[in-house]
Amino acid sequence: MAKPWDFTKAMEMLPHLAHCAKERRKITYGELGALVDVFPLYMTKPLDVLRDRILLEHHLPRIDALVVNQETGEVGEHFYAEGFGSMSAEERTSLLDYERQKVFDYPRWDEIIGNLQRHYGCP
Repeated sequence: MAKPWDFTKAMEMLPHLAHCAKERRKITYGELGALVDVFPLYMTKPLDVLRDRILLEHHLPRIDALVVNQETGEVGEHFYAEGFGSMSAEERTSLLDYERQKVFDYPRWDEIIGNLQRHYGCP
């Protein structure tokens, strides 16, 4: 049975995001979209699947924290399903720095991506 489009695209994003994590850098929605053939405005659904299904279910750091808006250099409002609420800009920056540090410090991205691809039957 074919996987839903948003799930397939989320899985396609993972190796690119792992590469960014190893280089300790962010990537824009446009850059990532070009790598997985998704127009930047349509990145929300695959990133939501990545957040809510793949990362959460496998207890992985929020690698989606590396995907940022080209103009602002920060994640979109959908980073948290409920949004950032009344969080101040300082609180938001601190939280995202913390999330990114966990991603950068995670030592097993290559291994876990291979395991996830096998688990979900993805090439």
